[in-house]
Amino acid sequence: MEIMNIANKLELHYYFSDDSHSMDANVRNRCEHELLAIIQELSVQLGIGIKIDSEAYLEGGLKNIWKLLGKNSSQITLILAMLTILLSRIPITDPEYDKLKKEELRLSIQEKHLRIEKLQKELEEGRLNENSVKMGLELVDDNLKIVLRRSNLFKQLDNCHKVAQLGVANLDTNNQLIGEEKVVKRSDFPKFILKSNELKTLKIENAVIEIVSPVLKEGNYKWKGIYLDEPIPFSMTDKEFKEDVLNEKVSFQHGTTRLCFKSCG
Repeated sequence: MEIMNIANKLELHYYFSDDSHSMDANVRNRCEHELLAIIQELSVQLGIGIKIDSEAYLEGGLKNIWKLLGKNSSQITLILAMLTILLSRIPITDPEYDKLKKEELRLSIQEKHLRIEKLQKELEEGRLNENSVKMGLELVDDNLKIVLRRSNLFKQLDNCHKVAQLGVANLDTNNQLIGEEKVVKRSDFPKFILKSNELKTLKIENAVIEIVSPVLKEGNYKWKGIYLDEPIPFSMTDKEFKEDVLNEKVSFQHGTTRLCFKSCG
Protein backbone atom coordinates (compact mmCIF):
# COMPACT_ATOMS: atom_id res chain seq x y z
CA MET A 1 0.00 0.00 0.00
CA GLU A 2 1.20 3.51 -0.83
CA ILE A 3 3.20 5.33 1.84
CA MET A 4 1.40 8.42 3.15
CA ASN A 5 2.65 11.96 2.57
CA ILE A 6 4.31 13.50 5.60
CA ALA A 7 2.28 16.01 7.62
CA ASN A 8 3.36 17.87 10.74
CA LYS A 9 0.64 20.48 11.29
CA LEU A 10 -3.05 20.51 12.19
CA GLU A 11 -5.30 23.27 10.88
CA LEU A 12 -8.49 23.92 12.82
CA HIS A 13 -10.79 26.09 10.69
CA TYR A 14 -13.79 27.83 12.24
CA TYR A 15 -16.30 28.83 9.55
CA PHE A 16 -18.61 31.68 10.58
CA SER A 17 -22.10 32.59 9.48
CA ASP A 18 -21.00 36.21 9.02
CA ASP A 19 -17.95 37.91 7.47
CA SER A 20 -16.08 38.32 10.76
CA HIS A 21 -12.69 36.85 11.63
CA SER A 22 -13.04 36.60 15.41
CA MET A 23 -14.90 34.49 17.95
CA ASP A 24 -15.62 34.37 21.66
CA ALA A 25 -12.25 33.90 23.38
CA ASN A 26 -13.72 31.63 26.09
CA VAL A 27 -15.23 29.30 23.49
CA ARG A 28 -12.02 29.15 21.44
CA ASN A 29 -9.86 28.53 24.51
CA ARG A 30 -12.17 25.77 25.77
CA CYS A 31 -12.17 24.12 22.34
CA GLU A 32 -8.37 24.24 22.27
CA HIS A 33 -8.23 22.80 25.79
CA GLU A 34 -10.34 19.80 24.74
CA LEU A 35 -8.39 19.29 21.52
CA LEU A 36 -5.05 19.40 23.34
CA ALA A 37 -6.40 16.78 25.76
CA ILE A 38 -7.40 14.54 22.82
CA ILE A 39 -3.94 14.83 21.28
CA GLN A 40 -2.35 14.05 24.64
CA GLU A 41 -4.55 10.97 25.10
CA LEU A 42 -3.68 9.74 21.61
CA SER A 43 -0.01 10.23 22.43
CA VAL A 44 -0.31 8.26 25.68
CA GLN A 45 -2.33 5.43 24.14
CA LEU A 46 0.12 4.92 21.28
CA GLY A 47 3.27 5.51 23.33
CA ILE A 48 4.31 8.48 21.20
CA GLY A 49 5.94 11.48 22.84
CA ILE A 50 5.03 14.80 21.22
CA LYS A 51 5.31 18.55 21.72
CA ILE A 52 2.81 21.06 20.30
CA ASP A 53 3.63 24.56 19.06
CA SER A 54 0.90 27.08 18.26
CA GLU A 55 1.41 29.24 15.17
CA ALA A 56 -0.13 32.58 14.21
CA TYR A 57 -3.86 32.65 13.53
CA LEU A 58 -5.08 33.09 9.96
CA GLU A 59 -8.31 34.63 8.70
CA GLY A 60 -11.01 32.92 6.74
CA GLY A 61 -13.26 32.94 9.28
CA LEU A 62 -10.56 31.89 11.75
CA LYS A 63 -7.78 29.34 11.20
CA ASN A 64 -5.70 27.98 14.03
CA ILE A 65 -2.53 26.06 13.12
CA TRP A 66 -0.68 23.74 15.49
CA LYS A 67 2.69 22.20 14.71
CA LEU A 68 3.46 18.82 16.25
CA LEU A 69 7.02 17.82 17.10
CA GLY A 70 8.12 14.28 17.89
CA LYS A 71 10.65 11.49 17.49
CA ASN A 72 10.01 10.98 13.78
CA SER A 73 7.77 12.27 11.00
CA SER A 74 5.79 9.02 10.69
CA GLN A 75 4.62 9.26 14.31
CA ILE A 76 3.42 12.83 13.85
CA THR A 77 1.69 12.03 10.54
CA LEU A 78 -0.15 9.12 12.18
CA ILE A 79 -1.39 11.25 15.09
CA LEU A 80 -2.60 13.96 12.71
CA ALA A 81 -4.34 11.52 10.35
CA MET A 82 -6.14 9.86 13.25
CA LEU A 83 -7.08 13.19 14.78
CA THR A 84 -8.76 14.55 11.64
CA ILE A 85 -10.83 11.36 11.34
CA LEU A 86 -11.82 11.36 15.03
CA LEU A 87 -12.94 15.00 14.78
CA SER A 88 -14.85 14.65 11.51
CA ARG A 89 -16.28 11.12 11.38
CA ILE A 90 -19.84 11.22 12.69
CA PRO A 91 -20.43 8.53 15.34
CA ILE A 92 -22.79 5.82 14.12
CA THR A 93 -24.29 5.26 17.57
CA ASP A 94 -24.27 6.95 20.96
CA PRO A 95 -20.98 5.69 22.49
CA GLU A 96 -22.30 6.33 26.01
CA TYR A 97 -24.65 3.37 25.67
CA ASP A 98 -22.97 1.18 23.08
CA LYS A 99 -19.42 1.92 24.34
CA LEU A 100 -18.42 2.29 20.71
CA LYS A 101 -18.24 -1.48 20.12
CA LYS A 102 -20.02 -4.54 21.44
CA GLU A 103 -18.16 -6.03 24.39
CA GLU A 104 -17.06 -9.13 22.52
CA LEU A 105 -15.46 -7.05 19.75
CA ARG A 106 -13.33 -4.92 22.03
CA LEU A 107 -9.61 -5.57 22.02
CA SER A 108 -8.16 -7.00 25.20
CA ILE A 109 -5.40 -5.02 26.92
CA GLN A 110 -2.89 -7.70 25.92
CA GLU A 111 -3.96 -7.50 22.27
CA LYS A 112 -3.65 -3.73 22.36
CA HIS A 113 -0.09 -3.93 23.67
CA LEU A 114 0.86 -6.29 20.84
CA ARG A 115 -0.73 -4.06 18.20
CA ILE A 116 0.90 -0.95 19.63
CA GLU A 117 4.29 -2.66 19.47
CA LYS A 118 3.66 -3.64 15.84
CA LEU A 119 2.52 -0.11 14.99
CA GLN A 120 5.52 1.48 16.69
CA LYS A 121 7.87 -0.78 14.72
CA GLU A 122 6.20 0.27 11.45
CA LEU A 123 6.58 3.93 12.40
CA GLU A 124 10.26 3.50 13.25
CA GLU A 125 10.79 1.93 9.83
CA GLY A 126 8.80 4.69 8.09
CA ARG A 127 6.18 2.25 6.77
CA LEU A 128 3.16 4.49 7.41
CA ASN A 129 0.07 3.88 5.25
CA GLU A 130 -3.73 3.78 5.46
CA ASN A 131 -3.63 0.43 7.25
CA SER A 132 -1.46 2.03 9.96
CA VAL A 133 -4.13 4.70 10.51
CA LYS A 134 -6.86 2.06 10.60
CA MET A 135 -4.92 0.06 13.19
CA GLY A 136 -4.35 3.18 15.29
CA LEU A 137 -8.05 4.06 15.24
CA GLU A 138 -9.00 0.53 16.31
CA LEU A 139 -6.72 0.94 19.31
CA VAL A 140 -8.42 4.13 20.51
CA ASP A 141 -12.01 3.68 19.29
CA ASP A 142 -13.18 2.51 22.72
CA ASN A 143 -11.31 5.26 24.59
CA LEU A 144 -14.11 7.08 26.39
CA LYS A 145 -11.77 9.88 27.48
CA ILE A 146 -11.34 10.85 23.83
CA VAL A 147 -15.09 10.55 23.21
CA LEU A 148 -15.82 12.77 26.21
CA ARG A 149 -13.28 15.42 25.19
CA ARG A 150 -14.64 15.43 21.64
CA SER A 151 -18.16 15.78 23.02
CA ASN A 152 -17.10 18.78 25.12
CA LEU A 153 -15.47 20.41 22.09
CA PHE A 154 -18.57 20.15 19.93
CA LYS A 155 -20.79 21.23 22.82
CA GLN A 156 -18.81 24.48 22.99
CA LEU A 157 -19.13 24.98 19.23
CA ASP A 158 -22.84 24.17 19.30
CA ASN A 159 -23.37 26.92 21.88
CA CYS A 160 -21.46 29.44 19.75
CA HIS A 161 -24.13 30.24 17.16
CA LYS A 162 -21.89 32.12 14.73
CA VAL A 163 -19.85 28.95 14.04
CA ALA A 164 -21.43 27.52 10.86
CA GLN A 165 -19.08 24.56 10.50
CA LEU A 166 -15.71 23.21 11.62
CA GLY A 167 -12.91 22.20 9.27
CA VAL A 168 -9.88 20.07 10.17
CA ALA A 169 -6.94 19.43 7.88
CA ASN A 170 -3.35 18.17 7.86
CA LEU A 171 -0.61 20.44 6.52
CA ASP A 172 3.03 19.97 5.59
CA THR A 173 5.85 22.16 6.84
CA ASN A 174 5.00 24.78 4.16
CA ASN A 175 1.33 24.91 5.21
CA GLN A 176 0.24 23.03 2.09
CA LEU A 177 -2.77 20.72 2.44
CA ILE A 178 -2.11 16.99 2.76
CA GLY A 179 -5.28 15.41 1.40
CA GLU A 180 -8.58 17.27 1.73
CA GLU A 181 -9.97 19.38 4.53
CA LYS A 182 -12.67 17.47 6.43
CA VAL A 183 -15.67 19.62 7.34
CA VAL A 184 -18.37 19.07 9.97
CA LYS A 185 -21.56 21.08 9.44
CA ARG A 186 -23.29 22.78 12.33
CA SER A 187 -26.32 20.51 11.92
CA ASP A 188 -24.04 17.55 12.75
CA PHE A 189 -22.50 19.04 15.91
CA PRO A 190 -25.13 17.41 18.22
CA LYS A 191 -24.26 13.95 16.84
CA PHE A 192 -20.87 14.19 18.58
CA ILE A 193 -22.31 15.31 21.92
CA LEU A 194 -22.94 12.77 24.69
CA LYS A 195 -26.21 12.82 26.58
CA SER A 196 -24.25 12.54 29.81
CA ASN A 197 -20.63 13.29 30.75
CA GLU A 198 -20.51 10.38 33.19
CA LEU A 199 -18.29 7.60 31.86
CA LYS A 200 -19.52 4.05 32.29
CA THR A 201 -17.75 1.65 34.60
CA LEU A 202 -15.50 -0.93 32.98
CA LYS A 203 -15.95 -4.33 34.63
CA ILE A 204 -13.04 -6.77 34.59
CA GLU A 205 -13.49 -10.25 36.02
CA ASN A 206 -10.69 -11.69 38.22
CA ALA A 207 -8.34 -8.74 37.77
CA VAL A 208 -5.14 -8.85 39.85
CA ILE A 209 -4.30 -5.24 40.68
CA GLU A 210 -1.18 -3.90 42.40
CA ILE A 211 -2.44 -1.40 44.95
CA VAL A 212 -0.76 2.00 44.72
CA SER A 213 -3.12 4.17 46.75
CA PRO A 214 -5.68 2.51 49.08
CA VAL A 215 -8.67 4.37 50.53
CA LEU A 216 -8.16 4.77 54.29
CA LYS A 217 -11.43 6.54 55.16
CA GLU A 218 -15.12 5.84 54.75
CA GLY A 219 -16.85 7.10 51.60
CA ASN A 220 -17.34 6.32 47.95
CA TYR A 221 -13.75 6.98 46.93
CA LYS A 222 -11.73 5.31 44.18
CA TRP A 223 -8.64 3.26 44.92
CA LYS A 224 -5.65 3.56 42.62
CA GLY A 225 -3.59 0.69 41.30
CA ILE A 226 -1.65 -0.80 38.41
CA TYR A 227 -3.25 -3.34 36.09
CA LEU A 228 -1.17 -4.87 33.26
CA ASP A 229 1.43 -2.09 33.66
CA GLU A 230 -1.22 0.65 33.37
CA PRO A 231 -2.34 2.95 36.23
CA ILE A 232 -6.09 2.74 36.85
CA PRO A 233 -8.68 3.92 39.40
CA PHE A 234 -10.90 1.13 40.69
CA SER A 235 -13.74 0.40 43.12
CA MET A 236 -13.15 -1.98 46.01
CA THR A 237 -16.40 -3.95 46.43
CA ASP A 238 -15.13 -6.38 49.09
CA LYS A 239 -16.86 -4.92 52.18
CA GLU A 240 -15.05 -7.22 54.62
CA PHE A 241 -11.65 -6.25 53.20
CA LYS A 242 -12.57 -2.54 53.36
CA GLU A 243 -13.56 -2.94 57.00
CA ASP A 244 -10.23 -4.59 57.76
CA VAL A 245 -8.43 -1.68 56.09
CA LEU A 246 -10.37 0.92 58.07
CA ASN A 247 -9.73 -1.02 61.32
CA GLU A 248 -6.01 -1.20 60.45
CA LYS A 249 -6.07 -5.00 60.31
CA VAL A 250 -4.48 -4.85 56.85
CA SER A 251 -1.17 -3.11 56.12
CA PHE A 252 0.16 -2.15 52.72
CA GLN A 253 3.68 -2.39 51.37
CA HIS A 254 5.40 -2.22 47.99
CA GLY A 255 3.94 -4.80 45.60
CA THR A 256 0.71 -5.42 47.54
CA THR A 257 -1.88 -6.91 45.20
CA ARG A 258 -5.58 -7.70 45.40
CA LEU A 259 -7.87 -9.89 43.30
CA CYS A 260 -10.72 -7.62 42.24
CA PHE A 261 -13.86 -8.75 40.50
CA LYS A 262 -15.06 -5.33 39.42
CA SER A 263 -12.67 -2.52 38.54
CA CYS A 264 -13.44 0.92 37.22
CA GLY A 265 -11.50 2.67 34.49
